[in-house]
Amino acid sequence: MKQLQIIFFSAFLVSWIAASTPTCTNGFTLVNNKCLKLFTDVSTYRAAENTCMVYGATLVTAKNSIDNRAITTFVSSAASLIWIGLYCLDSSPSRCLWDDSTGAADTYNSFSSGFPLVDIGKCVYYSTQGALAGKWLSGDCDKEPRAYVCELPSTHADDCPYNYNGYCYTFSQSSSAFAGAQTQCELNCGNLASITSANENRYITTVSRRLGRGSVLIGGMWPSTNVFSWVDGSVWSYNNIDPFTNHTDNCMVMSNAVTGTPSAGSWTSVSCSSAFSYLCKRPAGLKCTNPTYPSVTVTPVPSNPSNCNSSLLLAPGIITSPNYPNNYDNNVLCSYHLATLGSYNILLKFTYFSTEHTFDWVAVNDGDTTANTLLGNFSGLLVPFNVVSTGNTATVTFSTDRSNVYPGFSARFTSFAGCIAC
Repeated sequence: MKQLQIIFFSAFLVSWIAASTPTCTNGFTLVNNKCLKLFTDVSTYRAAENTCMVYGATLVTAKNSIDNRAITTFVSSAASLIWIGLYCLDSSPSRCLWDDSTGAADTYNSFSSGFPLVDIGKCVYYSTQGALAGKWLSGDCDKEPRAYVCELPSTHADDCPYNYNGYCYTFSQSSSAFAGAQTQCELNCGNLASITSANENRYITTVSRRLGRGSVLIGGMWPSTNVFSWVDGSVWSYNNIDPFTNHTDNCMVMSNAVTGTPSAGSWTSVSCSSAFSYLCKRPAGLKCTNPTYPSVTVTPVPSNPSNCNSSLLLAPGIITSPNYPNNYDNNVLCSYHLATLGSYNILLKFTYFSTEHTFDWVAVNDGDTTANTLLGNFSGLLVPFNVVSTGNTATVTFSTDRSNVYPGFSARFTSFAGCIAC
């Protein structure tokens, strides 16, 4: 009997080790516990990001010297210059932000002497060869095509079709209300999906839109205005509730609308008795465990300054005309420079708009200056509307003439996973 127990334990241990060994999907290669894939067809920074997004990935990151050297080893002689997932707001490493939402390159960087230099370009590329091997340089995001490397988190071996960062995701083929959907997920060793990071949210949004899904039921519970929890017990560490949605019901869906409100990837409240397609999530390669429920957190209400002629504004945020909701003044000229991480677009939601028709204007340009493509000129009394940039910056200009004043506008800008074709 003792021998049988030893054999059983040994078999279990081998199985557990095999299941917990890091692995990669979609043809990516495991490098320092990250999954990398080289694309030698040269692309602009934005096009490279969109290709990575198809896999739920970002451009490669290097947050320590070991990862930085590994890029040179991985790419070898296949490409001499590659885009990396770093975007600089100005010429300081502390203002260069990683595309995977983990912050700035202030604790480690490998910029070549004199870089970053945003006068050359705000995107960052990596040299793999010669005297500059391993060094980072600044490049124009739109005019200098290069090879690139996409990065995914490692996961565990499993035969599920959507395997990401240690979890398997299953999109239902039918619709169900919350209780029935959760029961079906449990029967398949999972729960309705929790979403605990911006990257996970973007991965799920990308796959869901590729599958042509509408709103998808997730495992979020919203019992009262500022009380949230996940049915699988995950801590509420990330929130993507649509800022303009009201708490009307206790369950949640993720929107997959390409245009309109709510935007793709944002969450809204729905009745727990309403039927939707749903998303299940379970650990990859391992059996599920019984959920435990965490304490809930309270989300603070954001402030609403005008931000007229302020410095660069990072999403999410709010811009308004001066004095809003009171009337603005005559002869106003305001500029609002909006930015988000390099792998996202900017979704600008005008929730109120009332200016002097044909005389007082709001212009939105697709980029960091007014010289970029004009996305729209707006004036008069307008119903709420959205404007989406094609890159990760946008410029808003508000100008008034010398007579007649109105309340003006209020708009919220957020990050938007803008790979519409994904």
